[in-house]
Amino acid sequence: IRTSTPPKMPFSAYAMSTSAFTAGARTPPARTRRRASVAGSRVASLVAVGAPNRPTTAQALRACRSQPRRAASLRVEAASGERVAVIGEALWDSLPAGLFLGGAPANVACHLNELGRDATVISRVGDDELGREVLRRLQGRGLATDAIQIDTGGIPTGFVVVTMENAMPSYDIVQPSAWDAMDPTDDLVASCAGAVVVYGSLAQRDARSRAAITAAANAAAKRVFDINLRKPFIDPELCVEHARGCWLLKLNDEELPEMAKWLGLDVDGVDAKELAYATFNALDCEMLCVTRGGDGAAMLTKKAGWMEHPGFQVAAVDTVGAGDSFLATLLDRLLEGIAPEVALERACRIGAFVATQQGATPRHDAEGIKALKHK
Repeated sequence: IRTSTPPKMPFSAYAMSTSAFTAGARTPPARTRRRASVAGSRVASLVAVGAPNRPTTAQALRACRSQPRRAASLRVEAASGERVAVIGEALWDSLPAGLFLGGAPANVACHLNELGRDATVISRVGDDELGREVLRRLQGRGLATDAIQIDTGGIPTGFVVVTMENAMPSYDIVQPSAWDAMDPTDDLVASCAGAVVVYGSLAQRDARSRAAITAAANAAAKRVFDINLRKPFIDPELCVEHARGCWLLKLNDEELPEMAKWLGLDVDGVDAKELAYATFNALDCEMLCVTRGGDGAAMLTKKAGWMEHPGFQVAAVDTVGAGDSFLATLLDRLLEGIAPEVALERACRIGAFVATQQGATPRHDAEGIKALKHK
C-alpha cells in the first residue's frame, strides 16, 4: 500500500471507461493519461494521449453515468428493522479499467442496498464535480445522501489511484480529502443513535473525522469495526480502542497478527485459530471475523464458537471492494438472525463474485453468484 501527499500528482492509467468514449461515438484510444493537477490535491482534468478531442473530467463523468444496470439483481427488502449507518470515506477509485465510486463505507452501503437493506451513508465530499457525482451515483443506487456533508472550504472530494498486480491492489491515497473534515454535528449523531454503525480506521487519520466517527460510535446500539489498515495511517491505540467490545470485528489474515501484537499477545508459532481465540478473548467482542482472500474466511462468536469456509473457485479480476461486499452480506445475514455458519458461506460467495467484476460495487448478478463452486 502506497500513500502519497504530493504537491502535484501526475499519473497514468487506461481509459476511464469504455462508455466514457463510446458515448461520444469515438473509438477509445489505446493509451490514456489522467493528469491530476493538485492544488490541494484536486484532480483537474482527464486527458487522452493523442486524442484529437480531449474530454474533461466532467464530460467523462457524464458519459460514465450511462453505464447499464445488471438485470438479474438479488435485491429484496430486508425483514430486520435494525437501522444501519456507515460512516467514513466516500471517494473515487481510479483503476486501470476506469473511475469507480469507492471508499469502504460507501462500498458497504451499496452492497447492503443490493441485498435489500437501507443504509445511511455519512461522509463528506468536496463542492466539486467529483463530489456531485458521488451524490448522483449513490442516489442512483437507491441510497439517500442527506447525511453526506459538503465541504465549502475548498477541500476536494477523495481520490485514490489504484494499481493492480495479479488482481491485488495497491493505493495512492490523496491527502487532504473532504472526508478528512467530517464534522460531528447533531444531525450526524442523530443518524447513528440506536443504529448499527459500520466504520473503519482509515477515515480517522485526521482529528476532525476522528471526532465525528467517535461521536457516531458512541451513539450506536451496535458497532461494526472493519479495521481496514492503510499505511501510513495506522494508529494501534485507536484500533484497539475501537475493537474492544464491538459487536462485530472484521480483520484480514494479515491484520489479525498485527492486532494481536498490539494487545501484547505472543504470535510466534501460534496458528491462526489459536491467535483468533486469544485476540477475541482479549478484546471481548461479540464476534470476530478473519478474511483470507481467495481462501475464504473464519469466524468466532460467543454463542456458536469457531467456524470457517474455504472460499470459492473464481478467476479474480479486481479484488477492490470484495471485502466490503463480504462484510455487507455477513452483516445483513446476521441481522436477519441467520445462523453464523450460513451467513459466512453467503458472505464468501458474494465476496468471491465481486472479485470477478470490475470496480468495488458491481450489481449483484443472481445467476453468476449462484453458479460459483466451493473449493
